[in-house]
Amino acid sequence: MIKIENVKKSFGNREVLKDISMEIPTGTVTVILGPSGSGKTTFLRTLNFLGKADAGRLVLNDLAVDLHAASKKEIIDVRRHTAMVFQMYNLFSNMTALENVMEGLVTIKKKKKSEARDIARAYLKEVGMDGFEAYYPVQLSGGQQQRVGIARALAMDPQVILFDEPTSALDPELVGEVLNVIRKIACDLKVTMIIVTHEIAFAREIADQIVFMERGSVVEQGTPDQVLAHPQESRTRQFLNRYLGGGNIRAAEA
Repeated sequence: MIKIENVKKSFGNREVLKDISMEIPTGTVTVILGPSGSGKTTFLRTLNFLGKADAGRLVLNDLAVDLHAASKKEIIDVRRHTAMVFQMYNLFSNMTALENVMEGLVTIKKKKKSEARDIARAYLKEVGMDGFEAYYPVQLSGGQQQRVGIARALAMDPQVILFDEPTSALDPELVGEVLNVIRKIACDLKVTMIIVTHEIAFAREIADQIVFMERGSVVEQGTPDQVLAHPQESRTRQFLNRYLGGGNIRAAEA
């Protein structure tokens, strides 16, 4: 079980995260929905210490850390058990696809290069990128770069993968290939995943739990049926109406 307790974050006088708490069972998929500016990305970044929370606590199995006052060792421990897939891929432009996946294995996991190379090849194959090992990011499509990013995350053997809007930077025709890879991971590997996305149909299909955030707060959470087909809060209904079109929440039941 992952427990996230009372996470707060402000930028100056602007309160971005307002006492966020949630529980995520091991091996499940939690999808976070919400309008732009609701704090979703900031929330993910605090969990991996890419941004520092003003307050909050993360419990990851037997590891419990203060998100504001964690020591360097605790931050490293959390990062050893988590991985992040970024909206803009964040691949090293001067490294090949294979080298990008190997990098964390060598520098963080302290693997020998020969072992790291074997692991990286296996995960590139897992995401359908075998044959592209020697390609540089500039030679790859956005969807291919994102799949390399997913392979890089998987290679670290994390307990949790954080996905920050993994398809929002992609052309529409490339979205499907990345979503299919995430589906495959959820089905085959049973890795705990927290996914920020606007892909509502995908969320309905893959999520065990959906969290709807707005203005830095959790407005509603529950199963896909509870949140998408039978939302209890007016703000959730308004959001779904905008994204589903036609003001018809019943489309979420399809």
